[in-house]
Amino acid sequence: MPKYLTLEEVEKRHHEIIWPTVRIRAKDAWGSGTVIYSKSDKSGKFHTYILTCHHVIASNIKVEKVWDQRVGIEVKKEIRTPVEVQFFYYENLSYAKGLSGSHRAEIVCYDERQDIALLELEMQAREIEWVATLYPEDKIRDVHVYDAVFACGAAMAHEPIATDGIITFMNEIIDDYDYWMTTAQIIFGNSGGAVFRYSVERDKFEFIGIPARVEVNISGFSAQAITHMGFFVPITRIYNLFRENQYEFLFNPEVTYEDCEKQRKLKAEEDKKLFMSKYGGSPIEEKRK
Repeated sequence: MPKYLTLEEVEKRHHEIIWPTVRIRAKDAWGSGTVIYSKSDKSGKFHTYILTCHHVIASNIKVEKVWDQRVGIEVKKEIRTPVEVQFFYYENLSYAKGLSGSHRAEIVCYDERQDIALLELEMQAREIEWVATLYPEDKIRDVHVYDAVFACGAAMAHEPIATDGIITFMNEIIDDYDYWMTTAQIIFGNSGGAVFRYSVERDKFEFIGIPARVEVNISGFSAQAITHMGFFVPITRIYNLFRENQYEFLFNPEVTYEDCEKQRKLKAEEDKKLFMSKYGGSPIEEKRK
């Protein structure tokens, strides 16, 4: 006999799985994302961050050669165009009635090879109510094959859809990086969304990774997605991205937004000094001496 959920259990799944899920529109793609943080800094300015896959927003990143007057040569410059993030509103928990908001978001950091990207909403007027809980970094060893999980995302650019399954594999090496596999069905458009695992200890559905790939069977001139063989970026790699780009405050309450902002500014200054030392001073500045 199937287990029927109480209304309280149903409501909990909506709040912690479906409602933090957003749809993302880039120049050449639709995909999914998950709100993982929404709080104000010490000045009262709100910051809302969303995780997604790099390949979802890749068309909004380009590199061009531009003239840099500081050093008098052409240099490569990265240009990031904001993406659109769409939120939904629901009636009676489950009925998606349309968009509750559509906001621009900046691409603040990414790792192309690891297929991870972090976005920040340009909207800073208020806190987003429904935010996913990240799986604790020090509890990763508690995750195993056979654990029940839920995937959620804007499959085929649809409103957020939830599916369930189990973790089936945890050490799939693809393009030199570790991926985990689940039977929770995903398809194109789920990329950038989320996989959740319930913790009895903490009574939370917790974010453990980003759906990124689905197995495809090639037969003749056709390709069929094997939807129960979905690969997702595990939370371990996501924590590494946060650290490498000075966004530790997203998961470590002992580190503040201001601490990380200061670290990013220092790194930007160091990168600027390295650039100037590599290419020399500006010809204009030399003439002024």
